[in-house]
Amino acid sequence: MRVKRFHGETIHEAVEKMKNEFGSDAVILHTKRVKHGGFFGLFGRQVFEVIGAMDAAEPAAGAERGFGQQGQPQAQPKKTGENGSPSFDGARHRETQWSAVDKDANAGSSVHRSANSTNSRVIWPDTIDDVYQQLIQCDLPKETAQALLKRVLQSLPKQDWQNLATIWNHVNTQIASEIATVAPWDFDGTQKRAVLVGPTGVGKTTTIAKLAANFALVAGKKVGLITVDTYRIAAVDQLRTYADIIGVPLKVAYSPEELRQAVIAMADRDLVLIDTAGRSQRNETQMAELKAFLDGIDAEIHLVVSATTKDRDLGDIIRFFSNVNIDRLIVTKLDETTGFGALLQATTQTKAPIAFITTGQSVPEDIEIAEPQKIAEWILGD
Repeated sequence: MRVKRFHGETIHEAVEKMKNEFGSDAVILHTKRVKHGGFFGLFGRQVFEVIGAMDAAEPAAGAERGFGQQGQPQAQPKKTGENGSPSFDGARHRETQWSAVDKDANAGSSVHRSANSTNSRVIWPDTIDDVYQQLIQCDLPKETAQALLKRVLQSLPKQDWQNLATIWNHVNTQIASEIATVAPWDFDGTQKRAVLVGPTGVGKTTTIAKLAANFALVAGKKVGLITVDTYRIAAVDQLRTYADIIGVPLKVAYSPEELRQAVIAMADRDLVLIDTAGRSQRNETQMAELKAFLDGIDAEIHLVVSATTKDRDLGDIIRFFSNVNIDRLIVTKLDETTGFGALLQATTQTKAPIAFITTGQSVPEDIEIAEPQKIAEWILGD
């Protein structure tokens, strides 16, 4: 089953959008009025939201599109086999063993045993294997997909193991429950400070500009910018251009002491955002230098990672930057990939919540507050 939100100025407009994409057999699950746009969606205009659903086995009108007009990730079309179940390119995986649920699996009448296996290896029902294969297609590592299905099947009655839609819905719920997120800062009179760290090319400077613009121009907070990224050619000029447009002060720090002085000079700001140079996860010297800058600075550390990062590289990045105690995550470039497994991997590996996600290059629009259910839907292509 595919589930998606549709928005319109009227209920009729939202329903028409749903029918255009899902077809006339789509089911309306829920309708409500929501705020759209504005400050991370908090102060936008009122629009109508329709949550629609369709059978995943039915082709969706317009499903060939990779992304929406506003850069929102959308599901890729799912291929179906002769029996209407999802099918996948390449060889079917039929002999996955997950020992944590083997005992229950052996008790199920639909579970077969391999005729070619001398040790009677368990072969899972087609429905469970279909879900497993689809999770792999959703850019989740095999180990993560297996562990996720273990947790789902352990809490699901065996009679439901043949129901693809039921299993898939429980997987969606399970992922949402494992996605840790955090709300934006609560300005209670104390200054908030955030340092953005991460590898090269993930969009730290653009992300800082988006945050500064939203908090300064829409939320009305006094924002200050500091950069220690003095290595990249034109990096300071890029941030200075943003600062001038937004109308916030910018200070450049060339040493740890200058950074500390810059923070003191911005004592009147509600929010201080600090940009750093990209660091390679294989360069210990760069990490030592970053730690020297951050020593003595009381600030939240936001690790910025790209949704396009491969799983193995993501693990290396997280291990490298864990040396500076990651407090929150920002995941960028959701518009540049069709697989969003990094969203789940990043938060589970760092044990840190996702604060923001970015979906494009536009400043200040393409940034959102992280929401577990929406992230789960993106990961699963719903």
